[in-house]
This record gives sequence, C-alpha cells and structure tokens, in this order.
Amino acid sequence: MVDKELNKKPGDPIRSEDWNTIVNELMALRDYINQMTRGNTISGLESPTGTSYSLSKGVPEEFNYGTDVMGLITRQYFLGVENMGEICRFGIHDHADIIYYWSGASRGDKIGLRITLEYTDNSLQPSKDLFIHEWSKLRPRGDNNPYYEYLLSPNQRLMYRYALENPNPEKAIRYIIFEDISKECGLRIGNFLHYVTRVRPIKKV
Repeated sequence: MVDKELNKKPGDPIRSEDWNTIVNELMALRDYINQMTRGNTISGLESPTGTSYSLSKGVPEEFNYGTDVMGLITRQYFLGVENMGEICRFGIHDHADIIYYWSGASRGDKIGLRITLEYTDNSLQPSKDLFIHEWSKLRPRGDNNPYYEYLLSPNQRLMYRYALENPNPEKAIRYIIFEDISKECGLRIGNFLHYVTRVRPIKKV
C-alpha cells in the first residue's frame, strides 16, 4: 500500500515502482468492489395468488408440522396432493443473484417444482424442473437440487432450504413464481426468502 503522499505537479516524473503500486491497488480495489454483495431477508411473505395455511392447524396430515413456527417460517403455501399449478408468487422488486427458498414434499424425492422469475421489464425466466426432498425423513443432499440446510419440526417433519441462481442478475425481479408440476407429491413453500445480490454502482439518470 502506498504510505506516503505522491502529489505531483504537471510534468513531474514518477518512479515506476510507485506507479505500479498505485495501479495494483486500484485494480485490487476494483475487484473488491465488484465482489461486494448485500443480503436481504424477507419473512411473513404474502402472495397475491394461492392460499397460505398454518403449519399445524386446519391442514391435512400430509402438511402438518405440529408447530406454528419453524425458524422464520410462519405459514406455508400448497395446492394439496395431486393438484398442479401455481402455488404462490412473492414480490421483491429488486435485483438478486441467488435466491434461497424453503420447501419440502410429502411423497417427495421427485421432480416437482418449477420457479419462474418475472422481471420488471415483463420478461419471464423459468427454471429447470427442480427436485424436492421428502419431508418425513432427512434425506442426503445429493446432486439434484441439493439443499443447504434444513429445519426439523417437533413431529419430525422437515423443511429444506434450496438456492436458485438468477441467470439474468442485471435485471430487477418483480415476482418469484412457484409452480407445482407433479401430481405425485404434496409440495409446500415456506413464506420466507433470503436473497443475495452483487452491489451495483448507481447509474446516472
């Protein structure tokens, strides 16, 4: 690091080692700024579509976690077993490079979920069809949509945290749309998201 003033007058020479030090430090600073990220956590999410349910009260046994709260998850969205279609959508109106969401499935260990990102320019980006782990017993992470962590309820039911990488991080996201694409499993989505985005410079208007 340069530890002395290098103020020069026009036409003054500068030693090559001082110049190289300045350039290297500027390049390191640029790389550091480009790698800076910020994280956002949103709990108590509500969806304009679909229906949210308690984790324990008034739900079928295949969706009963035996508790009202799991971590920061307080509600779950689901269509029920053998039903397909949009489960819910959560609005963030922000950029996101990686989105972490919570899910699990009775009759799981199957491909059952598709996530579509709706950007503020009205374009859509569907994910590949995603594998969701069984909720009744802890499963190995595996290589197919591996989870990052899990929550275990008092009645030994699980909710897994997964990650979705946004292929268009330069676009702001309006909605994250969750869709059940399997009649064979009872898929649920927790009302809690965390997303990470690279810090971007402010654009001049």
